[in-house]
Amino acid sequence: MKIGCKLFMVALTAPLLIGILNFKAEAQVIKQWGQNGDIPVPGDYDKDLKTDIAVWRPSNGAWYVINSFTGQVVIRQWGAKDDIPVPGDYDNDGQTDFAVWRPSNSIWFVINSSTGQVSTKQLGQNGDMPVPGDYDNDGKTDIAVWRPSNGTWFVINSSTGQLSTKQWGQNGDIPVPGNYNNPLKTDFAVWRPSNGNWYVINSSTTANSSIVEQNTTQLGQNGDIPVPGDYNNDRRTDFAVWQPSNGTWYVINNLASQRVNSLTSQGINSLANQIFNSLTGQVNTKQWGSAGDTPVPGNYDSPARSNFAVWRPSNGTWYILGN
Repeated sequence: MKIGCKLFMVALTAPLLIGILNFKAEAQVIKQWGQNGDIPVPGDYDKDLKTDIAVWRPSNGAWYVINSFTGQVVIRQWGAKDDIPVPGDYDNDGQTDFAVWRPSNSIWFVINSSTGQVSTKQLGQNGDMPVPGDYDNDGKTDIAVWRPSNGTWFVINSSTGQLSTKQWGQNGDIPVPGNYNNPLKTDFAVWRPSNGNWYVINSSTTANSSIVEQNTTQLGQNGDIPVPGDYNNDRRTDFAVWQPSNGTWYVINNLASQRVNSLTSQGINSLANQIFNSLTGQVNTKQWGSAGDTPVPGNYDSPARSNFAVWRPSNGTWYILGN
């Protein structure tokens, strides 16, 4: 009798859990914030581990943020027209800092949230693309640019203050730095629209190694927009693109097969196949958004998993699909 009860509970719990997951996946958040001409700059500005809805307005250099923890609005003037917003955690306090890069003089202007002090640093030249990230694994966002003309990355390591360079990519590529290999360190990576290939240098490769550990994955086509993020909660960046023509997201979850293998080895094949069907390394798709939208993935409702989200410039509305 006890065995039968247990089997009944397992049979009941698995479908119920699947239903809960599916219900949560369809939860939506719609919020009007911003206007045409603004640049979306989502980030964790209130240190609650969740992504906040935010825009930067080039016309007045103002940042408009809705703190997810309190719902309060924060407005901060920082930057000038023609600057490029480069928010990041430059002081390792767990909070996104207001920051801009000025192509005209290549200066980075950062307000450190931990002290309120302004820091400036010169790096790059007109035509470069800012690619801030934690390239030296010290918990701080490093100032960095990628030069399309020669495919070179220039990084000022925050741990040492030293400039490091790496040739990776070519003209026409789109830089897509992320934690593809190490959850704590940013990898050099580019996406090539001409063939849809992602080219990643795994950060485990040492500086003195004569062999560069690379990862090449094909996903996307010309006209797509790369939207890397952690869509499966494994603390690593997943390959993903958003297709403006049909508003569809295409995601290859990183290291997914390892998690399924771990579950199946524990003798729960059925549950693994149901719950983690999206974690098999296959391409997963989701229609969310429409032509003219700007994809803005982030951890809006969970500190561990990226949401599908778009911002619509025509009406300043954010559409977020809950996890």
